[in-house]
Amino acid sequence: MGKGALTATDLAPRRLGGCRVLVVESAEDSAACLTAMLRLNGFDARTSHSGGAALYDLANLNPRAVIIDLDLSDMDSCDVIRRIRSKIDPAACAVIVVTAHAEAHRAAAFAAGADDYHLKPTDPLALVRTLMGLCTPPE
Repeated sequence: MGKGALTATDLAPRRLGGCRVLVVESAEDSAACLTAMLRLNGFDARTSHSGGAALYDLANLNPRAVIIDLDLSDMDSCDVIRRIRSKIDPAACAVIVVTAHAEAHRAAAFAAGADDYHLKPTDPLALVRTLMGLCTPPE
């Protein structure tokens, strides 16, 4: 990376007050990288490695955003999104899909209640911008 290049950690000039984000990703490496990047940008990022764990954690963690992959080992991810939407007001919690699935799955994710859709490998700057737009800290 050349001198003066913008990185994801340069994007967030202000802390988001610990805005909690739940990362739902069954791949350990992907979850660790995404969680670390979010923490470097001031988010209180937590990880769930399955749909069932995410639904349990959702009730206990009260996140302002959920980042979910479409390849979960135990449940259909769109069903997880629908369950999130049935439990939490969309204004209180954003749902962002980050997946390797092609654009063909975009419509199903939005129909289930997703707020945004990013393809892997996701651009960290774009994801942080999305979170900053959708996940304002509570008053």
